[in-house]
Amino acid sequence: MNTREDLTKKQRAVYEYIRARIDVDHCPPTVREIADNFGIRSPKGASDHLAMLERKGWITRTPGLSRGIQLTEEEGIPILGKAAAGHPILAQQHVLGHLNFSQLFGLQDRFSVQISGDSMEKAGIHDQDYVIVQRSADWQEGEIVLAMVDGETTVKRIFKEDSRRYRLEPESDRHLPIYVETDQPDFQVVGRVVGVVRRY
Repeated sequence: MNTREDLTKKQRAVYEYIRARIDVDHCPPTVREIADNFGIRSPKGASDHLAMLERKGWITRTPGLSRGIQLTEEEGIPILGKAAAGHPILAQQHVLGHLNFSQLFGLQDRFSVQISGDSMEKAGIHDQDYVIVQRSADWQEGEIVLAMVDGETTVKRIFKEDSRRYRLEPESDRHLPIYVETDQPDFQVVGRVVGVVRRY
């Protein structure tokens, strides 16, 4: 466990609220829910409390996820939601649990999503599998990545078609590629898939 600094009374209350929500709902609250619970007028006020909890070592946060809060006492790779292996689906922005594979994959900048669909089956990634993702915007031609398109996530192989667009290629004869413009503002490579976990 990391060394953690002491909390103020209000910071401790926010931390305990987050812990309680995770215990009851199995996912952390959003910034808005924290603000509403404590009568804070704006989400920024709640974000400031979260920033202090993170600086003091009590939580970590995943940028871009409304429920991307993890308690630092949790051991394992956080499962942040589901990603499509068919047509893109809206990512569930919840911490669903933790995969304890730190010795195998490491924890630095890694997280997990559960696969929904069969478009990557020829790559050995099947419906309901968990993939381990290395958070990075960098990728090599033909790598399997977790990408976000129109606010939805999908796992595909990525290729640069030309100077104007990318191709997100499935590993299944039943699915078609997804094409996105290189300057498309709602497109983002979240990270590279570095592992897959399956329960038989």
